[in-house]
Amino acid sequence: MYGVYTYLMTTLNVRIDEKVKERAMAILAERGLNLSTGINVFLRQVIEEKGLPFIPGDSAFLRKKYDREVVFAKKGKTYKNAKSLMAAALK
Repeated sequence: MYGVYTYLMTTLNVRIDEKVKERAMAILAERGLNLSTGINVFLRQVIEEKGLPFIPGDSAFLRKKYDREVVFAKKGKTYKNAKSLMAAALK
């Protein structure tokens, strides 16, 4: 037996800067998505995360901070287990 699934769809009208729309469409197209699908993915992630699916802010700043933290972590001391970590932390 086959079932027919229908989805209730609605239209969303959003005012957005033309350049932003063009740039977003180009990026999504590179990934095989159209703008409508990209917006649907975003909205589903908002629901999943119960908020924005990213931390808003200066991405260049955050990237630099992340890169510095990775370098710091790679240079840092490592421990074989939690017991040795706690012993060092409590010194």
